[in-house]
Amino acid sequence: MRDDPDGGPDTGRGTGIWSRVYLRITVANLTIAAVVGFGGLSLVAALSTIAEDLGQVALLPWVFTGYFATSAIAVVVAGPVIDAVGVRRTFRFTGIWLLLFTAAAAAAPSMPMLVLARTLQGFGEGFVFAVSTATIGLAYPHKLRPRAFAAQSVMFGAMGLGGPALAGIMLALGGWRVVFIVQLPLIMVALATGWVTLPTTRDRPARIQTDWRGTGLLVLFIVCSLTAVSQVGARWWAVAAAMAATAVVARIYWHHSGRVDEPVLAREHLTRFPLLEIHTISGLAIFIAIASDNFLPLYVQTARGRSVEFAAFTLVFLAVGWTLGSLAYSRLLHDWRGSEVIRLGCWLLIPSLVLAGTTVALISWPLPVLFVALTFIGVSLGLVSTAGLTLLQAHGEQTEMGRLSAAHEFVRQLGIMYGVALAGAVLLLVVDLQVGDVEAVRDVIAGEDVALGAKTNDAIRHGVVWVYAVTGTIAVGSLLVARSLVRRARRLTV
Repeated sequence: MRDDPDGGPDTGRGTGIWSRVYLRITVANLTIAAVVGFGGLSLVAALSTIAEDLGQVALLPWVFTGYFATSAIAVVVAGPVIDAVGVRRTFRFTGIWLLLFTAAAAAAPSMPMLVLARTLQGFGEGFVFAVSTATIGLAYPHKLRPRAFAAQSVMFGAMGLGGPALAGIMLALGGWRVVFIVQLPLIMVALATGWVTLPTTRDRPARIQTDWRGTGLLVLFIVCSLTAVSQVGARWWAVAAAMAATAVVARIYWHHSGRVDEPVLAREHLTRFPLLEIHTISGLAIFIAIASDNFLPLYVQTARGRSVEFAAFTLVFLAVGWTLGSLAYSRLLHDWRGSEVIRLGCWLLIPSLVLAGTTVALISWPLPVLFVALTFIGVSLGLVSTAGLTLLQAHGEQTEMGRLSAAHEFVRQLGIMYGVALAGAVLLLVVDLQVGDVEAVRDVIAGEDVALGAKTNDAIRHGVVWVYAVTGTIAVGSLLVARSLVRRARRLTV
């Protein structure tokens, strides 16, 4: 028996997500996942080209920071909107928004305009991805949700983690603007297939109650916490000040959310069993996966002396593993308890991280061993994320599906942001301690063709090893939470 209650609109009209009944919804959902996945990290491969074309290199990090920050806020804001006016109406407006600002990014004449367009694009992508996740809970019967989430994870993972490699090909063919241009027809396909087929959920839209104060506090929370992570190894006083500010803002928001009727992020959608455990484990899993993978191309390029193109290829293995894990849950482990699949993913994560970290530390070990370890890290993430989403929506009511899904996507977005930020901070801290100069490494990360010395290359290797040490410790913590989830789920089903 599963610990997932059998819920959802089981109409019996279709036997799979690709059946005639669900085909257009599936196409719209997967196209959204492709656009959001590709749009997040694909520009990594284009950083040096953008800097050369537009100048004002100091603003370059905001091409990503602005995007991820607004995307994280958007998925939370989207929840009350979806529950008020319905999935279909929300999708129509935000899909058009995304189309317009993706086009604006492609045509940006200067770095400030690109940062602005990219920030607004992130807001649209956060909204449409929240719509996509809520749609799975509303449009598919419970028995099809694992397959729908698996397909979404496959597309999001493949396009997200493989995005930089694809973007590298596009750069060779037509420049950095092509990276945005190719997203436009995909958005149009999503709009065309989902315009009238996504579930309405409301015949009459309710009044949207926007918690502006709560939204502002969440924005401040993200800014303070990212500041704390980004200053590790650079300005420790700034880390302490930002962490203190983060704690204060979090406490203020918690107090605020208990006083208003419709908070942008409700307490119950974070703390109700098993939501808290699912949010925590899924957020930690995606944090670990992104942190352990994000700077491996730098390691392969410098410490292993491989080409930029080969280094970018290393990102593919986590995406492949994510795909395999999602498919394994939806096809092979669908009769398991959802909580036990999550625990299995957490167990698998630890030896995979140990193998990857050891391969990086012992430079004599061949790279294929590292690629195998990365694949299994991806499998772990696929099991945890797909089983977690299915279990989460099984414990939600139809009337709260938008807010419930949005809360989970917010946690996942934080995992992505913190994974990139903390891994970079640890890496640069180690390089600074061993070499005393990180500027050349920053230039290589930004895509510049800079020759580094043997000592710096070795410091980069040590930095990546320390990233694995940190993520491995966090993986042990996620396993402890997963074991608690299994125990509590069993007690409730006895």
